[in-house]
Amino acid sequence: MAQYTNLIAAWNGATQPPTGVTGSPLLGGDTTAQKLAKVQAWTVTGAVPTTFYVTGPQLANCINYAEFKALTATQQANLLALCNNPGPLLGGSANTAFLVDGMILDYFTNKSGPTILALTALAQATVQPWWQYAGYTSQIGLQDVQAAGLS
Repeated sequence: MAQYTNLIAAWNGATQPPTGVTGSPLLGGDTTAQKLAKVQAWTVTGAVPTTFYVTGPQLANCINYAEFKALTATQQANLLALCNNPGPLLGGSANTAFLVDGMILDYFTNKSGPTILALTALAQATVQPWWQYAGYTSQIGLQDVQAAGLS
């Protein structure tokens, strides 16, 4: 049941929806199906998601020019190539070992500099489903509710 700790706390919490969550509250008169539908619709902003995707232009728009100029020519070229990637780029706090986050953290070592602050603000503006924010790998379903003893 430990894997359902966040779901149980949110489902039974006195604050509905939980603090920082946008959506409809779970009410005492709601059926299990109604509560589940509400939980499935909950969203969170303001926190850096563990996983999220950005486009190359979004990434480029967060890079501070003065910090970019301070990079070596090779670093600039690598960063521009990354920003020109046509597909979605994987980011998020759980992905620092991968190319996008790794390169940004390696190249912009001032963790309170304008580039990192802009990227953090972009990540925090990302609307993520509550289940993802709460650490689940997929949307909460009826089987989860039942396994957590909430139905």
